[in-house]
Amino acid sequence: MMKRFIALTFLATLFFCVGCKKDSVKPEEDDGRDPDKEILLRDSTYYYSLLFSLWEDKLPQPKVGNDGKADLKAFTGSFQTSEDVFKALKKYAPDDRFSFADRAGTVSEEIQQGVYKETGITPIYISVTDQNNNTQTNLYVKVVQKGSPAEKAGLIRGMKILSINGDSKIDYDTDEKQDFKNFYKVMTGEGALELVVQAAGETGTKKITVSAAAYNIDPILIKKIFTVNGKKVGYLFYTSFVNVFSNSKPNAYYNAMLDAFKEFETANIDELVVDLRYNGGGSTSSAEFMANLIAPVAAGKGKMYDYKVNKNLAEAGWNDNSNPEAPFQSVNFNKTNSLNLPRVYFLGTTSTASASELVINVLKPYMTVELITTNGRGTYGKPVGFFGWPTVNGYADLYITSFQMNNKDGYGDYFSGLTGQKKDARDGFLTQLGDESESLLAAALDHIATGSYSARASARRSKTGLDVIQTPQQPEMKSYRNNMYKFSKDKMPSLPIKD
Repeated sequence: MMKRFIALTFLATLFFCVGCKKDSVKPEEDDGRDPDKEILLRDSTYYYSLLFSLWEDKLPQPKVGNDGKADLKAFTGSFQTSEDVFKALKKYAPDDRFSFADRAGTVSEEIQQGVYKETGITPIYISVTDQNNNTQTNLYVKVVQKGSPAEKAGLIRGMKILSINGDSKIDYDTDEKQDFKNFYKVMTGEGALELVVQAAGETGTKKITVSAAAYNIDPILIKKIFTVNGKKVGYLFYTSFVNVFSNSKPNAYYNAMLDAFKEFETANIDELVVDLRYNGGGSTSSAEFMANLIAPVAAGKGKMYDYKVNKNLAEAGWNDNSNPEAPFQSVNFNKTNSLNLPRVYFLGTTSTASASELVINVLKPYMTVELITTNGRGTYGKPVGFFGWPTVNGYADLYITSFQMNNKDGYGDYFSGLTGQKKDARDGFLTQLGDESESLLAAALDHIATGSYSARASARRSKTGLDVIQTPQQPEMKSYRNNMYKFSKDKMPSLPIKD
């Protein structure tokens, strides 16, 4: 294995020599990108996947000529883009649903800085039935980000979108035939959108105009304290694990999370419900921080998780616990706050991914974790992550799935998602988040009150008189959000490679 890794270093000279030779790029595929840089990025995708991928041993190896040098283009030559190469490599490593190239610096903006450029609406297609048993599948507002253009315009969860810029043919079947253009339009805000909406349980409609704009996300969507049978229950709805460190120092996101838990401590809560149902993940540092705040005092300095990396990175010392500069050393708890609960509830769906799942998994060896999910399914299933690797002189960052996390008990194999004590709860799309009657939250509160998961919470009907029947297959969301990013080191150790 080491010989093969060393042999890869010889790729550099050949790689960046043949990379200068122009490949044919079809005119119809010229979308304004630099064709020469695209070729280099395409070849870089293969090259660095061989070095970094957690599944590098399953990837096709480059052909080696009589001169002992590898020919990357023997594999990449039939592809046009980095995305094409990733798609081909994923056929050999089917667990890698995640690796991608970031050309626009979106990860840096959103996950590291918390700057989103969109409307702030997450839409959803759901089927509902009314009192007359009429069922329709239409577009609804699933959640609205705090501080977003959508919130400022007055949009709220549960609103049915009746038309977009005068177009009322936006039902699921129609939009599916159009590659879900209206679904994406609501999120991205292509120009000013004039929406006709109807709030859940209301007969009147209203016109709301919203446009995409840059805004700083506030991941603490809701923070509340309920009283249930004499118990104080803290409730936190957290939407994204935006990095809590800037330039290796705690930032405003760090302080906001810390203040939220201080409030729970001051109130002397007896139970905690953390709502991660739409949280696709983010920074590992932020997940670690939340886990530290939730963990019982007995966790102390105990093991949080270990990294699993490929043989290339292991032999290069990247997970060497004796080297303080190694980026993938084992992570330990650092419990400093006084919150000391024996149990925590997590609310999840198939949109609960990566860093969210990490928090849940690392706490299981130290406290009772009650995980409540929906529709007979668990969470998304992403126990792996990556770091950004700048390529082609900063033309793009490659995010190649490079590490897996295992908790103190050695468990981290949940590619099919985490499942918990109750997985048949329901998401109350037509009820506001944080409302005690919202069905997913109600499942946790009922368990706190009664000690069991009753059918009552799952079957609880919305205050609006409408009931969600099913959620149709949704188009893919922005995949870079359902991920786990390691930003804790300003610089990765050097490898014998060139760029």
